[in-house]
Amino acid sequence: MRKILVLLVLVLAACNGNGDGSLMTAESVRHLPEIVSLNLSPEAALHMAGGGSVAVAIEITFSDAGEDIVALWVRMPDGSTIEFGEAIDSKTGTFTEDLTMPTNQIGEFLLEFWLVDRAGDSSAHRVAEFTVIDDGQHDFWTSQLSGLPHTLFDVVWNGTVFITVGERGVILTSADGINWQAIESGTDANLYAVATDGPFVIAVGFELEGGPGIILQSTDHGASWTVKARPTGVVLEAVAINASTVVVGGNRWGWGTGIALISEDRGETWRAVDSWPDEELPINDLVYGDGMFVAATNGFNRESEAWVTVSPDGKVWNEIAVNGEPNYLPTIFHDGSQFFLAGGSWSEPFADYWGTVYTSMDGLNWTQLQTPVEDVFYRDMASNGAKLMVAGSATCGYLLGKCFEQFDVPVGLASTDGGMTWDVFNIDGDYESFGLAWGSGRFVSVGRKSRFSSDEGAIYTAE
Repeated sequence: MRKILVLLVLVLAACNGNGDGSLMTAESVRHLPEIVSLNLSPEAALHMAGGGSVAVAIEITFSDAGEDIVALWVRMPDGSTIEFGEAIDSKTGTFTEDLTMPTNQIGEFLLEFWLVDRAGDSSAHRVAEFTVIDDGQHDFWTSQLSGLPHTLFDVVWNGTVFITVGERGVILTSADGINWQAIESGTDANLYAVATDGPFVIAVGFELEGGPGIILQSTDHGASWTVKARPTGVVLEAVAINASTVVVGGNRWGWGTGIALISEDRGETWRAVDSWPDEELPINDLVYGDGMFVAATNGFNRESEAWVTVSPDGKVWNEIAVNGEPNYLPTIFHDGSQFFLAGGSWSEPFADYWGTVYTSMDGLNWTQLQTPVEDVFYRDMASNGAKLMVAGSATCGYLLGKCFEQFDVPVGLASTDGGMTWDVFNIDGDYESFGLAWGSGRFVSVGRKSRFSSDEGAIYTAE
């Protein structure tokens, strides 16, 4: 009988143990909490509602068999976290909390929620979206050309005509931005940039199938073109002109390192700039203003930090750090009084772009301007002397870490006070603006439509 009792005790211990001979107690049983439903009220607000912030009610329906929830955690769009202490004596139910959402930036903002119990166990994370809407969006752009077979990358106004360039050697000119004429370029190279000094025009690009870079010259307002150089092994993406010097830039084919070429005889002969400060800084864009050449460079080789390079003569260059944050700022512009540098910046947790603009009075010291739109990337700028226009395209939107197409993000900014305040605008659905110019009483945007299905070149104008 004693042996039977001993065996019975051992069996009971085994049945109630953890497999290691220890007894399992009620306190060691864990039950993960679960967020059953999640709602925000309101889910959207107008730009600058509440003077810059509004109260948002979080309503959560939950399930928790352990009845020991101790906190609700919220990760805000800027990556910060907020803890709401809880002590809910119920297996299921609903509770609400209030948080403050800023409304000073336009866009769709994701918030992440999870519950934590006394044992430190967490529920699955849930995501909700809060949208800040601009009630003053106005689409004042008019389509002038669409369905073109190739993307357009850049446009300039030379005082007489607009000149735009693009894929497969496409060159178009227009006296008014409305009626356009195709011009024979003599090449099927992709043309990425164009610059002008009156009737003298330079366009640059890259011949296809691993061919050389190409430099085209026109001396009659873009009506006819001559190939002036085919530098080997380079992709040319930028050009700037002053009265005596032309500078073109880009990167070395297959290496992605920076290169600049200079001509001091109006494009007749070319040589490589031997004082380029660092090959890790390929050139995305060039501008000449206030007696200085300034290049926007690609900082991906330097942990994505933003840099510009500057030169008084196009021969001797120095690099200038814009900031130490992750930025890609590929377009630079001078409005007659100051420089502007634009593109996008990004941050965790979703690593998406936020449309970003910097300004500088001298090209050396840069200040970031406050911009109101996320999920957009700026690609070019133009000014009529009173209004500055910045435009680009929508980027990926993220939901639970997955990219989805966006078509309703305002892709442009307009400012009449040097970028201190902005109005936002869209151009046309999924249109991407690659080039902007002002002339003949209107702004002209060139780019492409339907980027997710086909590349159709397009031109839009705004008065």
